[in-house]
Amino acid sequence: MTKRRFWKKSAAGAVIATLLFAGALPVTTPLASYVGVSVAHAEGTTATVADLNISSESGLLMDASTGQILWAKKEHEKRYPASVTKVMTMLLALEAVEKGEKKLTDIVPVTDNAYGVEGSSVWLDPKEKFTLQEMIEFISIPSANDACVATATFIAGSEEAFVARMNKKAQELGMKDTHFADTNGLHKDDHYSSAYDIALMSRELITKYPDILQTTKIQSKMIRDGKFKLENTNHVLGRYDGLDGLKTGFTDQAGYCLSATADRNGFRLISVQLLAKDNATRVEDTIKILDHGYTNFKQQDVIKKGAAVEEKAPVLSGKETEVEAVAKDDLKVAVKNGANIEKKVVWNQVEAPVAKDTVLGQMQVVENGNVVSSVDLVANQDVEKGSWLRLLFRSIGDFIGNLF
Repeated sequence: MTKRRFWKKSAAGAVIATLLFAGALPVTTPLASYVGVSVAHAEGTTATVADLNISSESGLLMDASTGQILWAKKEHEKRYPASVTKVMTMLLALEAVEKGEKKLTDIVPVTDNAYGVEGSSVWLDPKEKFTLQEMIEFISIPSANDACVATATFIAGSEEAFVARMNKKAQELGMKDTHFADTNGLHKDDHYSSAYDIALMSRELITKYPDILQTTKIQSKMIRDGKFKLENTNHVLGRYDGLDGLKTGFTDQAGYCLSATADRNGFRLISVQLLAKDNATRVEDTIKILDHGYTNFKQQDVIKKGAAVEEKAPVLSGKETEVEAVAKDDLKVAVKNGANIEKKVVWNQVEAPVAKDTVLGQMQVVENGNVVSSVDLVANQDVEKGSWLRLLFRSIGDFIGNLF
């Protein structure tokens, strides 16, 4: 035995003896977040994304599943949204139902301030009785301003209180270009939004309350015992495959606007155009934006709910040092034809005990250095905390391994 090997073994023995006799449990060193990277190639053609030109002053295309922005034009410029405002009004009405504050079957009183409100209307009469579900239909289909005011007053006590809720929700959604001053979009100088913000609230509405699309896709409906016809102001309905929403808007100051959404084979897109010169341009630009999405992008599955990632998640102070991690939900992403996506697994610092379904990290999809979509990775089983003796000998083994 050489002198060098003799001194290494002697040092290791001394350390072991010291730890055993002292009965000390070593302090665990925090584990740095681990990142694993892989590249997946998108299937399909290698066609480049064509330029998109629209006549409307602002526009945007969003993947509804991930929130990815696929195309945009002046998306953060503040503009008057007109009746596209009603996306937020419908969102808060359905949120009140979800919270148990109201029911869709509740009768909504027609207040004096709702009766005879200017602009588009269903001519509500205080003597009539309509449910909250019917009011939402009036807001969605013919864009009734009076139904907005009645609904807002019913839910929040006054239109002003409801508008305060709208602005609070806008802040929660990150709508930094937006300020609401009414519930229906009738022109006020301090009532404005942007294409980007409208896409945010539209996505929130259709992903959180997808049943609203059963209403927004209705082209016409008879009410009042067949004496009054509701006609949808969205003239892209019936002209574009898969389109089932969402909300139009018009005032002299706002021009013609539309937040639209379509679904083709599970790939849902949201388009926004603001300030078109006429309805024909609004329709044409909306179709152009959606066509741009479906022609140049495809939805790709990254990982399915419950599927395990290849590498296991590290666990500190556990009976086991790692645990299998699975996707909490499906992860999909919109990919340009012929493009690549980068997948990253990022682990949190997790210490035992770990319960099944504990979040251990994320799988992320990265494009140009930005995370465009992600899903939580959760533990597929429990991990018990290791005994002090197990952890002691593990530390000793690691120490000796590092020596050699």
